[in-house]
Amino acid sequence: MKKFRAFYFSGTGNTRYITLKICENLSPDWDAKAFDICKEENFGALLGEAQLVMLAFPVYGSSPPVPMRNFVFKYRKYLMDKQIAVAATQFMFSGDGAASLGRTVEKLGGIVSYSEHFNMPNNLSDCKIFKIKNGEEIRKTLSKADEKAKKFAKRIKRCRRKRRGSGIFSHALGYFSQRMLWRKHENEKTSKLKIDLSACSGCGACVKNCPVKNLKIENGKAAASGNCALCYRCVNICPKRAVTLIGKNPPEKQYRGPK
Repeated sequence: MKKFRAFYFSGTGNTRYITLKICENLSPDWDAKAFDICKEENFGALLGEAQLVMLAFPVYGSSPPVPMRNFVFKYRKYLMDKQIAVAATQFMFSGDGAASLGRTVEKLGGIVSYSEHFNMPNNLSDCKIFKIKNGEEIRKTLSKADEKAKKFAKRIKRCRRKRRGSGIFSHALGYFSQRMLWRKHENEKTSKLKIDLSACSGCGACVKNCPVKNLKIENGKAAASGNCALCYRCVNICPKRAVTLIGKNPPEKQYRGPK
């Protein structure tokens, strides 16, 4: 049985949801398993045993997040000559979000055979221009994503290669509409996480759940170390709504994830 090994980075659960859906639809024809890249695993062995590797992540400014980029470079030798699938989750559009990582993987010697974009609910809860939806409000969005995951898995089973976002138009759209400006200021954003100390209770929920260990408790309050992954997990789980990232005001409503 062919082995499918999916490696994902997920802030608020959208990418994890899609990754597990794809694995679910590949089974039982494939031995399909998913792994969070922010958890300690023997990733080298897992990459080495796979006939098809999938890299899955949320798109930030038509770019993969830093943890996924770091993962690819750290395990580059295991990606050489390996068949690769890329799954990118996005809110609205990204142009070439999946292809942007695909190009890096191919420069490192990997063979990108499949790539796809999946529209998912918005999690930017401190940005008032984007409405936060939960529960029944996101049912239609998830239903469409489920169907797309099913079709993506079917293409893999039938070896029908397709790479979303790899065309010239998509590349230009992604670069000029988002990535050019995003990459210019990306490093600045990693230190922009703000904590309202008057609201913070020091409960440690953000510390426990931060995927890159950017948060800690100091003097009974949460504090950031300047290495934020921009994933919005802490903004959406803080029980006191004391954390903001891109927006200036605390979220009026938090995103609870696809589940």
